[in-house]
Amino acid sequence: MSALSRELGFELFERTGRSFELTSSGRALADVVGTSLSAMERTVGELVEQRDAFVLAVQPAMATTWIVPLLEQLEDAANTEIRLQIFDRRSELDSNGWDLAIVPGSGQWPGWNATLLFHEAVRPLAAPTLAEAMQLDQDSGPDELLTANLLHIDDIERPSMTWPQWFADAGASRQPPPPRLVYNAYPTVIQEAIAGNGVALGWRHLLSDLVERGLLVPVGKIVERVESGHHLCWRTGQGGVAHRAVLHRIQSEIAGSVASFAAT
Repeated sequence: MSALSRELGFELFERTGRSFELTSSGRALADVVGTSLSAMERTVGELVEQRDAFVLAVQPAMATTWIVPLLEQLEDAANTEIRLQIFDRRSELDSNGWDLAIVPGSGQWPGWNATLLFHEAVRPLAAPTLAEAMQLDQDSGPDELLTANLLHIDDIERPSMTWPQWFADAGASRQPPPPRLVYNAYPTVIQEAIAGNGVALGWRHLLSDLVERGLLVPVGKIVERVESGHHLCWRTGQGGVAHRAVLHRIQSEIAGSVASFAAT
């Protein structure tokens, strides 16, 4: 203690009877050292966690309606802890902080291995009360939706189907009017649809659970695009046992899932 005091140039302790107490300078230094050691401990813990955790990147809607309920089974299959990384746009995957990602689009991405999970299949969905009020059902033609409040999401870095594309592929006689409001998050679109505030485009395997539970009902035909879909991806050369275990478990879930979305 004496040597450290001499090195620092000020006293760290003062004698009080048979014991020593920190001086004001000693207490200030102890606080800083304690804070630094705590920060170091947290950082080391985070680095260890990041090193050991298996990161699966998913979009918000898929995370909440599909992956989160399946997470424990995916961890059992991969025999490792899985952390979810939520992304909204394709450019957010440019970093190296993920092991697997479920990505919509063509599946042609340089430097990635991509396995198709399912083709894009889209149909309009609405709350039962709105569907009843507008006299819409699963057999409604696209022209019957032209007067509905369509819930749009922006198409920036989003390869998925838009309302104009759906109307064109569904055989509508004309395009819908330009949107009055464009949302920047698909979960918000879903919430608005459930609340009865408009009609949303729903993707198979993403919203089928909401259809089964009666929160949303089909109000138009299914349009499929075989050139696009959702893919499970990992960087070329980085795939391993855990990657393939997660892939196989997800493929099994898709194969065994109910077909109410397509059948209704």
